[in-house]
Amino acid sequence: MEMKLFHHYVIDASFTLRQDVLEAGHFQVAIPRLASSNPFLLDIILAFSALHLAFLEQGDSKWLEIALKYQNRACSAFSRVLADLSPESLGPAFICSIFIMLCAFAYPCVSRNRDTFDPLSQVLEINRLLVGCAFLFQQLDDVEQPEEIKAWLVYKRPEIFVKKGQVEETQDSAALEKLQRDLLESLDKVRSTIDSAEGPHQATYQSTWETLHEMVKEWPLGKAQGGILAFPIHISEEFMARLKDGDWMARIIFLHYGVGMHLLSNKWYVGVWGRRLVATVLPPREEIPPVWEETVKWARRAVAPDGPYEGDKQEQKK
Repeated sequence: MEMKLFHHYVIDASFTLRQDVLEAGHFQVAIPRLASSNPFLLDIILAFSALHLAFLEQGDSKWLEIALKYQNRACSAFSRVLADLSPESLGPAFICSIFIMLCAFAYPCVSRNRDTFDPLSQVLEINRLLVGCAFLFQQLDDVEQPEEIKAWLVYKRPEIFVKKGQVEETQDSAALEKLQRDLLESLDKVRSTIDSAEGPHQATYQSTWETLHEMVKEWPLGKAQGGILAFPIHISEEFMARLKDGDWMARIIFLHYGVGMHLLSNKWYVGVWGRRLVATVLPPREEIPPVWEETVKWARRAVAPDGPYEGDKQEQKK
């Protein structure tokens, strides 16, 4: 079983991870080599591979159970490594934290149990995982790292992002580019409302809006902010409190985050995240303030299975 999972990761699942500015073949060669001497990293790679198989086989519960088994084993060992972190284990721990985060994104996408998806709890969990990734990444400069880890230090050089990345050539790339343009236009309208409605939380709304706007502009690369996937790490406790209280300005900004996640819907480990965020933050029968009716209507259509940005997209396999 483990050989099957490892083989699937190397020849298939690893190719679903965007290389960006990492060296060619990093996920196919360097990461497996690193995992061969770090069992906790190997376990989380096997979990990621099993989740990809569950995705390919339409949520097969067998693969989901196997994924959870290896994920739990990896997280347990990972906790012990963090409690006694050494220079040798720092790099593998950083890579492991990334795969733990990817698995956290992927599980709701491949699980058939749609009712357990709570957007706020999911975002808080992703926030916690991202904080861990960022902490470990910041420590990499403090000790000498093997070549497999040194490759990631390129992300600390801002000049590598001078040239904007291009959308991967897929049959739905034009639709996603149009979605990005429309999302930025809608965000501009939201900013006008934020600026005109003074109040004690205006600064919180403005800073959250600025972060999300920059991430949408940077798509498909993450650049300095880390990309749309990293948005939860930038959400303040005050903003989350407003969101939990049902504040409409907070909900509208969060709604645009959901649409932003739909820009990544061609990634299997993101998939329906955007659609489910929009659906759960704004239930269909809820009464909407007149000022936001058109915005909500557009957002729901934007992430709908048969919406205007789906193009000729067929069922994704990667």
